Amino acid sequence: MKNDIDEIIGNFVNKRLTEKIKEVLTTNKNAIVLDFNDIDQFSPELGDQLLKKPEETLDTIKYFVNETSIPHKNLEIEIRIKNLPNNTQMLVREIRSKHIGLLIQVQGLIKTAASVRPVAASIDFECQSCGHLTKVEQKEMTQRAPSICTNCGKKGRFKVARKYLVDTQRIMLEEAPEDLEGGEQPEHINIILKKDLVDPKFERNIIPGNKVVVSGIVNESAVYYPSGKKSNTSDIFILASYVEAVEQGYEDILVTKEEELAIRELANDKMIYTKFKSSIAPNIYGHDNIKEAIVMQLFGGVRKAASSGNSVIRGDIHILLVGDPGTSKSSLLKYVTGIAPKARYVVGMGSSAAGLTATIIKDDATRSYILEAGALPLTNKGLLMIDELDKMNKDDRVAMHEALEQQTISISKANIHATLSAQTSVLAAANPKLGRFNPFDVISSQIELPPTLINRFDLIFILKDRPDRETDALIAQRILEANRDINKNKPEIPPNIMKKYIAYAKQNIKPKLSMEAMKVIEEFYLKLRSQYSTEGEEVKPIPISARQLEAIVRLTEASAKVRLSDYATIEDAKRAVDLMMSYLGDVGIDSSTGELDIDRVITGIPSSQRNTVLTVKAMIKSEVDSMPMGGSVSMAKIYESAEKAGIDRDRVDSAISVLKREGEVFEPKPSFIKLL
Repeated sequence: MKNDIDEIIGNFVNKRLTEKIKEVLTTNKNAIVLDFNDIDQFSPELGDQLLKKPEETLDTIKYFVNETSIPHKNLEIEIRIKNLPNNTQMLVREIRSKHIGLLIQVQGLIKTAASVRPVAASIDFECQSCGHLTKVEQKEMTQRAPSICTNCGKKGRFKVARKYLVDTQRIMLEEAPEDLEGGEQPEHINIILKKDLVDPKFERNIIPGNKVVVSGIVNESAVYYPSGKKSNTSDIFILASYVEAVEQGYEDILVTKEEELAIRELANDKMIYTKFKSSIAPNIYGHDNIKEAIVMQLFGGVRKAASSGNSVIRGDIHILLVGDPGTSKSSLLKYVTGIAPKARYVVGMGSSAAGLTATIIKDDATRSYILEAGALPLTNKGLLMIDELDKMNKDDRVAMHEALEQQTISISKANIHATLSAQTSVLAAANPKLGRFNPFDVISSQIELPPTLINRFDLIFILKDRPDRETDALIAQRILEANRDINKNKPEIPPNIMKKYIAYAKQNIKPKLSMEAMKVIEEFYLKLRSQYSTEGEEVKPIPISARQLEAIVRLTEASAKVRLSDYATIEDAKRAVDLMMSYLGDVGIDSSTGELDIDRVITGIPSSQRNTVLTVKAMIKSEVDSMPMGGSVSMAKIYESAEKAGIDRDRVDSAISVLKREGEVFEPKPSFIKLL
């Protein structure tokens, strides 16, 4: 049988690989990549042999190939196999001991990538008694020497005469979220790359967060106790034959011609926005504006990058939900996780900065430091759901600033300097720290998030639990119907169709703003900005900033994508403006003045409070100036002056707190204030 297979391999190399060998020799490459289908079509027996005995078969093909290139003996050509048949493609969690020694194919995200290191593939040991050289293959982590000399038969001492080093890299592959069912923990496996697979040009694809398809041979390695003794337990790893980078995000989903026609037909439906909106968590009653915003987030705007590469405007939309307990925030997030083509769900309390962004860990095998990607880069070109964002550690939240706006994650630790891509839309939820949301207070003081982070969200929605007999009856009916029959409230657009629709839109539709849409957005922006006045010393509220203008553009483009239109119209702009006004009406209105004030979001200090701060500061300065040598002012005098100006004690205390925080005043002794 072996002779028959050798003959088939010889014919295959002569008839199919001659041109490939010439190409390798003329281009100074050192590997031939073979498609399994080509091998199987030439000889089904050879294809079957390759799957069952891959190491032996690949070595034989390699032998014949290198024999053909005799004039170039200094170049050893490697054989790589890609596109394995469906019956060999599996999830990491499906790999078992029966697969050891077989050729399989797995797909996933690179979680960590160790540095490239030279590893001894084999070692020549010299016998100290007779000088004979014995070559020993090295397949374990620890060096293996011969027990006796094959020449003199003595159990003598051996010294290393020569090492045959091979460049090697270890990566950890984690199952992609879209390959898992809800609630499953992604499994991971070590992949060993050797020789040409760690070439510097190829290495650019081996970055944490990238998605790859790996074909390789399943191997086992011994596990050692800390004492150095070998355990009976084995680790499974894959010795890679070929690694192919997969384009990230929605591009992973293949849309057929028939599906494209169905998607185009659905896009022409006049009720398309209503259908998409009602297909977001149909078991949850209400929240129409939030569901519409989530639809826009799923489609996203258009990412713009200057030709120089120095200027990038993000297209991804970030949404923050803040609300009372029991208002279905978590349910919304969980549902979106199931319908987005590429999504992850994490909880703030169980997430650290490293878990969301990236971290540096020490590789046990090489003792070097390696980069491990977190949730944001792992969902690059996807959607990340963060529940209970307010429960994250204060220091951990700082790491999100760069990821939300610049959409990159920069790491400079342990001599590793890397920038990971995080083109990720974030849908987050937070709870007010006092249980219920207070519309009279600024949002940053209620959810333990800094204003600088809150301001990076394009839309913020408040979910209030207000008793209303009619609304409560509808909510109760929806909940009871779902408990009686979970499939009663079916989405108008099934999740699988929605995924295909969104993927098609994101791949093919890059809408531009029409002149009419631009005019609507410009008029809205200028109208709100015109409400700001610089007359007098009083600080006037700024109703909207340039950041909100960019958010409106993203929403307008997303609205056009829903219709699969190449141009955003007036209706798209108006839909975006309505969503922005819904957001500003929830969190941007100063209850004391009834005016829009974006400072409530940007700085956490509304202009009315800033005016009070300036007034109180002026009172303190006036009292200090009236003193012969300056000095400190008693709180009693400040309260007295404030009362005459119509400012109550609570507002005075709040103003003094702001002045202390900004370094304007300090308290030299209890109940006395002094200017700095």
